[in-house]
Amino acid sequence: MKALLHTSRLGKTFGGLKAVQSIDLTVESNQVFSIIGPNGAGKTTLFNCLSGIYTADQGDVYFEGIQITHLRPHQICHLGLARTFQNIRLFPGLTALENVMVGQFHRRSLQPMGILFKSRNYLNEEAVGYEAALELLDFVGLRDAVNTGARNLAYGLQRRLEIARALATSPRILLLDEPAAGMNPNEAAEMVDLIQRLRGRGLAIVLIEHHMKVVMQISDRIMVLDHGETISTGTPEEVRNDPKVIAAYLGKES
Repeated sequence: MKALLHTSRLGKTFGGLKAVQSIDLTVESNQVFSIIGPNGAGKTTLFNCLSGIYTADQGDVYFEGIQITHLRPHQICHLGLARTFQNIRLFPGLTALENVMVGQFHRRSLQPMGILFKSRNYLNEEAVGYEAALELLDFVGLRDAVNTGARNLAYGLQRRLEIARALATSPRILLLDEPAAGMNPNEAAEMVDLIQRLRGRGLAIVLIEHHMKVVMQISDRIMVLDHGETISTGTPEEVRNDPKVIAAYLGKES
């Protein structure tokens, strides 16, 4: 199967610190690919290189065979790669519905004069966008919070809203940075269900997560980072039993 996302010897350095180095990553369509490792292992730095927030110092990133190493975040998003963040980055002054509709903008063909005079095309696009946003909110379990301000949503619901906004960009691959962080077991189980349903929509998922039960339950493949380097890649079972992973991250009792 052709790789949807691929990196070749990807590296990023901050001063003398090699945050990530020589990362070879391959994600296929409709796959859940998890990245784990201790704090400071380079996981979020890798996400930032994949999504264009950072420009890699070494190596290349390819999305559907297109080199995206030096593209800006909005250009990468337009190609079909969206992400969420470890620290939630919603628009707190907007409603849940408005947050999702913001995610649609780069796919719409709005013209300044059409917006100003509320042309027929503008009104038609608004109606289509409204219905699409409602569908996404329903999908993530927020249909009853359509008009609720983002800042007034509970933490777990804000996580879901950020995913809905990312989905509004019509991605083919979704990068989720610790979506189950801070959740109790019931909320984490609900997040697992949501991620499985995301894959059911045909999406590939790249996941950073410290919640090992979540990772082992839903991943097709797992990459383990330590001090910016890959120390293991394989199926959950292979990674669970890798002595290097046990020593570096999972612990001898896992």
